[in-house]
Amino acid sequence: VLSGTPTKRWYLIEMARAFTHNRGLITVASILPSGSRSIAQQEKAELTLRDFLDRKGVQAFAKIITADDPYIGSKQLLETYGMGPLVPNTILLGDSDDPSPDSVERYCKTIRMCHDAQRNVIIVRDPNASDEESDTLLPPLYGRNVRRQIDVWWGGGMQSNGGLMLILAYLLRTSWQWRSADIRLKLVVGNPAAAEAAKTNLENLTTSLRIGAQSEIILAEDRPFERILQTSSRSADLVFLGLAVPEDDAQSYYQTLQERTAGLPPTVMVLASENLDFSEMLQKD
Repeated sequence: VLSGTPTKRWYLIEMARAFTHNRGLITVASILPSGSRSIAQQEKAELTLRDFLDRKGVQAFAKIITADDPYIGSKQLLETYGMGPLVPNTILLGDSDDPSPDSVERYCKTIRMCHDAQRNVIIVRDPNASDEESDTLLPPLYGRNVRRQIDVWWGGGMQSNGGLMLILAYLLRTSWQWRSADIRLKLVVGNPAAAEAAKTNLENLTTSLRIGAQSEIILAEDRPFERILQTSSRSADLVFLGLAVPEDDAQSYYQTLQERTAGLPPTVMVLASENLDFSEMLQKD
């Protein structure tokens, strides 16, 4: 988890904990500017972070490194961090709130670097986040009959981002915070003829899986995807979207992310590693 200052992006750590159920290994990492800490000060800051996580009841490792810029620090962390053969397979980070060209360039390079290193990338955007330690992704449940709603936007199939998104939605659904949430698997099609075939395929998929998802086919009717997304997921508690690999035009990539997620509830954007097959994990025994 590239958390920065944990108190400002506590929801990232809460999301990681909801995914792992305290059975996976989490490392909370922060990258500090070079020269801001001596080695002794860096070790003390790492100990302070570890104590803070312990007080919050989070079972996680703490790692603090220094670098000239966040991209270099992320690269250093990716290349060197691990425990023997055990290395992180997923990088979780927040949305960038700095639109300056240099920041956007570094942010997109970090995403691309993680993907090239065959790591899953999860970007969590929470429009309700503040500078305080608050579980904004996990609003309180006022009664036993309240059910959360998780929207998963389907596109690339099980071998692409779709498989990882379904696994993450399932892991959330089995955590105590999101217990028994409704998972809606959504697919946009261009015409009624395609809708019938897509409905059959998606229903067969949800039947074969063990996560209890419901399928929903949406006709585009000449509407752009962004408008469909905004309308259909407005009432969701959490939205999963597939993420493309950043190419050369970082500004265009960043702008697309911002426009696509503007006005949405908390959103999780997922870029799956190409060397993982998620289909077997989701099939019934």
